Amino acid sequence: RVQLKQYDQRIKEIRRAMNHFWDLLADVPGLQAHRVNEADNNTMAGWYAPHGLYKPDELGGLSITRFAEAVRAEGSQCAAGINKPLHIHPLLTEADVYGHDRPTRIAHAHRDLIHEQGSLPVSEKIGTLSYGIPWFKHYRPEIIAEHANAFRKVAENYTALLADDPGNPPDLASWPSLHTV
Repeated sequence: RVQLKQYDQRIKEIRRAMNHFWDLLADVPGLQAHRVNEADNNTMAGWYAPHGLYKPDELGGLSITRFAEAVRAEGSQCAAGINKPLHIHPLLTEADVYGHDRPTRIAHAHRDLIHEQGSLPVSEKIGTLSYGIPWFKHYRPEIIAEHANAFRKVAENYTALLADDPGNPPDLASWPSLHTV
């Protein structure tokens, strides 16, 4: 509870830092900020496990996997994809969390409302259109700019990456690394 006294101040600094990162990338093709509207004055955006939205068509079809790899080579943190959608996640479709000899999703249900892979294509595609970004907990403009420049450099030089782009793996579902900067 003692830490809650610092909550508003800390959220304000995180929000300032994360918005600065996205402001530095506002004009970069292929990258779209995933953030709360600043005008809302909402403190609910703690930015835990922040992501960006990827637009491969603006970068010649470069896969998110190759994009993330190149950003990491530039010294920043970037993880391709996000966790599997819940309707196909093994934790709900295979695991028996409650020990009832049936998958978690139906452990306390009267019927199975299963959604097979392919039944929710928008949810399933989001993993190839998202990427994890560094989590800036402090407003340090020089450090934030270094990371933003890595993303910018890769996006601006995407054509050099297309030749050896293996594409995304068939099952792109990795939880992004939760890096703090």
